[in-house]
Amino acid sequence: MEQTSNHWFQQERSRIPFLLLLFFCHAMIPSRFCLSEDSRNDVKDLLAPRTYVIANGPEAAFQLQERLIDSIPGDIIQLEAGEYRFDSQLDVTCDNLTIRGRGPDKTILSFQGQDVGSEGLVATGDAFLIEDLAVEDSVGNAIKVLGSNGVIFRRVRTEWTNGPDADNGAYGIYPVQCKNVLIENCTAIAASDAGIYVGQSEDVIVRNCRVEWNVAGIEIENTLRADVHDNVATNNTGGILVFDLPGLQLTNGGHVRVFNNRIIKNNTKNFAHAGNMVAAVPQGSGLMIMATDHVEVFENEIADNQTFAISIVSFLITERPVKDPAFDPYPEGIWIHNNQILRGGNQPSGKFGTLLAPVIGIPFPQIFFDGIINVRKLVVGKMPEEFSLRLSDNGDITFANGNVSQLTPENVFFDKYHVDRDLTNYTGELKSLAAVKLSDFPAPPPNGNPAVEVYRQTPRLLSAWNLFAGDPRDQQPAEGIFRYDLNTPLFSDGTAKHRFIRLPSHKAMVFEPNSVFEFPVGTVIVKTFAMPHDQRTPEASQQLLETRIEELRDNGWYGYSYIWDEQQSDARLALGGGRREVKWLDETGKTVSNDYQIPNANQCITCHGQEGKFQPLGPTARNLNRSLIHSSMNQLAEWQSKGWLKDCPDIESLPSLPVYNEPSTGSLEQRARAWLDVNCAHCHNPVGSARTSGLDLSLFQKDPARYGVWKSPVATGRGSGGRKFDIVPGKPDESILIYRIESNEPGVRMPNLARNLTHTESIELIREWIASIEDNPTVEVE
Repeated sequence: MEQTSNHWFQQERSRIPFLLLLFFCHAMIPSRFCLSEDSRNDVKDLLAPRTYVIANGPEAAFQLQERLIDSIPGDIIQLEAGEYRFDSQLDVTCDNLTIRGRGPDKTILSFQGQDVGSEGLVATGDAFLIEDLAVEDSVGNAIKVLGSNGVIFRRVRTEWTNGPDADNGAYGIYPVQCKNVLIENCTAIAASDAGIYVGQSEDVIVRNCRVEWNVAGIEIENTLRADVHDNVATNNTGGILVFDLPGLQLTNGGHVRVFNNRIIKNNTKNFAHAGNMVAAVPQGSGLMIMATDHVEVFENEIADNQTFAISIVSFLITERPVKDPAFDPYPEGIWIHNNQILRGGNQPSGKFGTLLAPVIGIPFPQIFFDGIINVRKLVVGKMPEEFSLRLSDNGDITFANGNVSQLTPENVFFDKYHVDRDLTNYTGELKSLAAVKLSDFPAPPPNGNPAVEVYRQTPRLLSAWNLFAGDPRDQQPAEGIFRYDLNTPLFSDGTAKHRFIRLPSHKAMVFEPNSVFEFPVGTVIVKTFAMPHDQRTPEASQQLLETRIEELRDNGWYGYSYIWDEQQSDARLALGGGRREVKWLDETGKTVSNDYQIPNANQCITCHGQEGKFQPLGPTARNLNRSLIHSSMNQLAEWQSKGWLKDCPDIESLPSLPVYNEPSTGSLEQRARAWLDVNCAHCHNPVGSARTSGLDLSLFQKDPARYGVWKSPVATGRGSGGRKFDIVPGKPDESILIYRIESNEPGVRMPNLARNLTHTESIELIREWIASIEDNPTVEVE
């Protein structure tokens, strides 16, 4: 049944508060207040899948994000013809959700002027389908789908309407760490990295798409089993790339078929920011295979690409160090056959052009192999058949093996080329790869979307939680609620924070040495954000901005944000997030202001989502091991003495997280790593939302390559700032890490949500730490 958004709001708005009240009463009050049969039927009807039509208009952005938060499996969100405008990232967490427009040239989601978030749309639910719409001019990637099983992009267009530009978003269509991915009849235009990028995924089909004016048209990276066919790649820098890169969670991809594509005239100047891997792709590249094993290329038309029609190279040709022992940098088992390869090679460019032109002359060979092989696999001086390069039935082509002097991951530098044009040793066939078969969409979860039912029961006013005694502006905890403080807190645009915990009666937290404590069901964790009116006397008076609540129910944690009213008397539930214009006096007495961001419920998952589940972040043993502000008693000891904490070892034996700005609490390295752990590692860890980058900034990561030393970026786009590595030992100004935490620019700054301002004190700390790092250090952080 279809209905317009306005109709739904008019019809249901009056019913929902009543139903929410009844939900809440049913959960909290004796059975004589239970729902009637008719009311239960209304509730059941509200929790049934529907098609919701969001009409274009001034409230459409709010209505769409609200609907994304309130979606249940099976819902369809229908967007009408017209241009919808957004200034904030959209987030999808629901399984089995469809977002549908009226056509990629009719329904346009425009993010021009976006200032919140680093993507246009981000989806993390399984069985996600998006079709018949366009996403334009997002500040970062257009559409990112992370960790989903079952993804369909159908008749979707992503585009940066200003044409090729280094400041465009990195990726257009971007499924990463996904399974069972279908991208069909889509168009991607003017991405500063790849128009269609599939990374660290399994079982992928990209078909009948058009990619144009991107740096890379289609890129398949660190992916297992992909079919790329019947696409048109034209006017890109490189038409189709099949790459493996080091330092990622899915280390080595392979079994990729590229067939029946038209890869023509990919001669656009490379406009990627220096430092990104794709910035090394030569202008005029048709198909480029780097480091990936078992690739079959057949029945393509590859024509008029000015450097190479096809190049097969090792990652070592990039001359970037390899710090990942599991990474295989050599392309092996490559079969190129039955292609129509025409012209090209007449205007070679990039590093290849500079190095090779004096050796092999112009025009360049249509197929180029750098000749770098894993000599450890040679048998009697020859590469075994299954690891070899084979060419057959490609017509009258030109070929060259560069025979680059053997490089190793430990010895990365160019020596010289020894060009061999003889095809004899490469003529032959390999076993054909199997076609990719996609599984059916996973079935909807049997319990629907529990979060929606919880959200619909949640009190609309903060006062209903009975958290504070007296005037709420004083932030005095009510009976049964106690404060807590942290050694190193998250920086949140200079706000002060008031933190509290309420435990259920006669229940206690259970000590965990290296993670968040185990809390009893019914626990409520509270954090109020407030801006002092005068930073010179921050405790004198303050403006309450928002209070965030984390509540542990039987089926897990849930989070809610409440925005304080102008009278500072109460706060209202804001599942859709919000903004507050805040003014205050800084340390010099100057009036300053900030457009303070309050994340929506789905954006909270970006940071708090660990292994797909919402988790608190701050209350860990190390960060809690301290006395309360204005108190001499250790808060863990006090909690244990009052029966609020159990199984806690002797306090004197416990490690304590350093206070980032107090040198007496830890070494420079320890304080820097502590700050990164608190401010960055909630996403940059092996199960966080930024896990796909391979960058792990958690305190317990001991491998320098994993926390960024000499680590090449993967998907930074303009976020690289022209730098090549996350951390360059001794050189903060050449390190991407510093560039991103110093930036206020949307799409560059890190963290990318709930921050507009930079923090000079912490930046100076990280700068000093990077300047102190020696190459290849042995790092131990207690």
